[in-house]
Amino acid sequence: MAKKKIKVNNTKVQDNDERESKIGIEPPHEENDETGTKDNGQETLEGENQQSSLHSANQEGVEEADKFSQEESRSTDNSSFDKDTTREAIENDVTKEDTSGTEAGMSTNDNQKEDLSLKINEGPFRLSTVLENVPSDLAYTCCEAYDNHIFLGTTTGDLLHYFELERGNYMLVSQTKFDADSDAKIDKILLLPKVEGALILCNNELVLFILPEFAPRPNTVRLRGINDVLVCNFSRSSNAYRIYAFHAEGIRLLKISANSLVFAKTFNFKLIDKACAHEQTLMISKLNNYELVNLKSSQVIPLFRISETDEELEPIITNFNDDNEFLVCSGGGSYENGAMALVVNHHGDIIKGTMLLKNYPRKVIVEFPYIIVDSGFQSVDIYSALSSEESQLLQSITNPKIDLKISRTDKVFTNANTSEEFRKKISNKLRLQPLTHSDNKFRIERERALVEESYEEKSSLVIYNNLGIHLLVPKPMVLSFTSYDESEIDNIEDQLKKLSRRDLTKFQKIEAKYLISLLLFLMMLHYDHIEDEVMKKWCEFSDKVDIRILFYLLGWKVYSEIWCFRGLVDIVEQLKSLKLSNKCENVIKMILMIKSDLKKRDKNGILVTDFSDIMKSIDITLLGLQLDSGSEVTIDMFEQESFDEIIKEIYSRGDDISRRRLLIDIHKEKGEYVEPLKLLKRAKDYKSLISFIEENIRCLPEEYVKETLNDDLIISLRQGNKNADSNSIKQVLKILDIAGISKNEFLDRIPEEGISLKVSFIEELGVQNSKDSKFLFNYYLTKLQEIISKDKIWFILDDFIKEYKDDLAYDKTDITSFIDIKLKHSVKCERFSKYYGKCENLKIENIEDSEFIKFTFGEISKIDRDHILCLLFFSNDLIKWISPKELLKVYLSFNDFRSVEKFTDKPDLIAVMKQYLKITSLNYSVELISNLLRRNFSLLDDIDTQLMVLETIPSDFPMQSISELLLKMIIQYQDKREDSNLRKFLLKNQISISDELNRNFEAQE
Repeated sequence: MAKKKIKVNNTKVQDNDERESKIGIEPPHEENDETGTKDNGQETLEGENQQSSLHSANQEGVEEADKFSQEESRSTDNSSFDKDTTREAIENDVTKEDTSGTEAGMSTNDNQKEDLSLKINEGPFRLSTVLENVPSDLAYTCCEAYDNHIFLGTTTGDLLHYFELERGNYMLVSQTKFDADSDAKIDKILLLPKVEGALILCNNELVLFILPEFAPRPNTVRLRGINDVLVCNFSRSSNAYRIYAFHAEGIRLLKISANSLVFAKTFNFKLIDKACAHEQTLMISKLNNYELVNLKSSQVIPLFRISETDEELEPIITNFNDDNEFLVCSGGGSYENGAMALVVNHHGDIIKGTMLLKNYPRKVIVEFPYIIVDSGFQSVDIYSALSSEESQLLQSITNPKIDLKISRTDKVFTNANTSEEFRKKISNKLRLQPLTHSDNKFRIERERALVEESYEEKSSLVIYNNLGIHLLVPKPMVLSFTSYDESEIDNIEDQLKKLSRRDLTKFQKIEAKYLISLLLFLMMLHYDHIEDEVMKKWCEFSDKVDIRILFYLLGWKVYSEIWCFRGLVDIVEQLKSLKLSNKCENVIKMILMIKSDLKKRDKNGILVTDFSDIMKSIDITLLGLQLDSGSEVTIDMFEQESFDEIIKEIYSRGDDISRRRLLIDIHKEKGEYVEPLKLLKRAKDYKSLISFIEENIRCLPEEYVKETLNDDLIISLRQGNKNADSNSIKQVLKILDIAGISKNEFLDRIPEEGISLKVSFIEELGVQNSKDSKFLFNYYLTKLQEIISKDKIWFILDDFIKEYKDDLAYDKTDITSFIDIKLKHSVKCERFSKYYGKCENLKIENIEDSEFIKFTFGEISKIDRDHILCLLFFSNDLIKWISPKELLKVYLSFNDFRSVEKFTDKPDLIAVMKQYLKITSLNYSVELISNLLRRNFSLLDDIDTQLMVLETIPSDFPMQSISELLLKMIIQYQDKREDSNLRKFLLKNQISISDELNRNFEAQE
């Protein structure tokens, strides 16, 4: 291979203003809130081809990007010199300048200046010069760039190697012939940077070069008969590229590492002219036809013709995306005729419609959402890859004399020639602006500066020819998506899919967030239902787009400032004016889905900031919906971060009483145990107040327990002057035990008006001493007196007594038992019976306490009438305080015959008989007299009493009714008389005997 000695000349770099004057760009007519945008029309880029060995590009217009890491770049062992040697040789050549050739070259270039120009109309791309001066006597076929190196191939087999000495200054290091004996054109330069190599295809011959020297690798075989070559993939495990080399006899799979080139496999697919690969799926051209080939399954899917006639057209095959879509072109009979660009998936289906091209292209590069087409005839055309575009041809770059070539280089260049005006325009579109609260000027400026600082234009697309190498710089992608039509949704999704496969710069990440935001807004605008797919999208992108903007659109309460891209504020406000909630069938279900998804993402560390504020918005909205619907609301529905706002919201609605259970749970969770007590007291829910204190007594502040607890318990037990129930009393006793409070101390705190509470408390606690007993008895007796008066108990008792007195049956029950039975069965006397029972039980409990019993008798006597109450309470003990004579009178007054009998003595017998004889009914009198005498027969043991009884019986008294009794009296009398006579006789005999004995004793003396 022949190598031509190149002399270099260190030419001064042109000023930016001079070079920019050669590139005319019609800027997009976009809003700029600070400066206007000038329309300069079309300007020309005039090439000045100086035949100097040093070729100067715009010094500030090109910046190296995405360099390979040291792990991916390796030196070639078989190389005759390394990078350092190369740079040293280059610098040595620079010192040996020969300026004679430069002067001649400059004069030649001046003569051509009027004939050579690039024209670019308004559109999505701009031009920036990378390498301005290339040999004008050559026609270029391919261009590649790697690290600081640019490589060019020509129609005459020349290979040019440029090296960037310093930023923007490129020097021609070498110009060699691929084959010294041939002028065949260079068909392809395929860089293999990870093994520091490159494949050069020329005249069906494939040679492996080494990088960065750009020279054939020593001892490497040349492959002949190769029609095309492309990369299948790179294996990190073996550090080798897998390469498809297309031979007329089949596809050869090569493995190329830093040290070797190995034939791995041959696939029996012949006559392939050109191909594009997605791993083992290939789109190929063969005999004027396109076919899909699957190398794994050997499946072949015939597609369509390259040319509708037999005219030979260069097949066009490229990636539409890196996954499963190819772009191919089909034309008519010549390059002048129109053509179609078709996107085909791995199944052979044509998707995304048909893109019409003005003529059949020489080369196509897809830079979504654009297609860059080398249309030939000195024109490069930019088409839209979006089906929504009305006019698919967006921009043209032309030259009146020389064909233009396009290429995507391995290196990504950075354009530094962006005007300050354009930067401000972009920053005004992409800077964040607050949607809520007042403007934060400091942050607004900071956001503007952030965009401006991160803004950079990167591209690996170049246009090249005799005029040099020019970077085709796409305008920021956000400027390409300005439609709010529904079709824009698919376009944005396609763009985001492509971006997801790239390593994005800081600015591209900002652009991606802008597109994601626009995508979400368009879905909100055009979808009929948003609670499922759209909400999932919002959650999916919640780490990229502030989901609080969604809440803002739906009219939910938003916490803290939310910021949105300034270029999207208009659509946000338009959406906010719509009733978006009408697109949700079940808002609560939607909210719960969003919350669940976001919590999972936050748990995995996906959400970065403001999670608590996001949860607040969700929880407060959920709370409001639940409250409005009257649904049950529980604390487990909400996050702890939202508790304070939930409390405020409930109070602001005036729902603090009705929703006190929720508030209590929240306060407990926050460790605020006094607040629930205040809430329960306001609600007058004293039962719950006692229960809360019982459950949380150990958590209550010591100060509260000492100063306030007793009062709260007393208030709770009183419950608005109502009697406390037994359960509440038990709870209070338990609380006092846990709190270590004396029960007597608690009782002493009960005010006088709370006497009923004190009574209930003593009843539950149990009487501790005589003082308690007297206190309770007085309370019961007071209540009894109130009831007697209010319920007219005396009248009722009078009726009972009358009923009893009218019953003249001698064997009837005693008056006490009778009244007791009547009381138990009288509804009107229920309250009286209750407190009568309490007094009776208290008396029984203290039966051994004579002092207390005496006390009770005295207290009852004070309110008694006719000894009725005393009879009820002390029927068996009245004898202790009332004389028998008095008791006899009492029982006689009630006709309690059996009780009268108990207190009748000899002196009283005749009086009782006389009382019975007063009864108007003679029959009852006879029965009563008979029963009285019979049951008290023992009192008739002397003649005087018997005579008095007989004298008392009236003459009309039917004696036969007591004849038996009288006979018994006579017999008793006769028996007693005979007994008396016998006793007298015996006594007389005893006396005689005694006298006789006395005389005998005297005689003996």
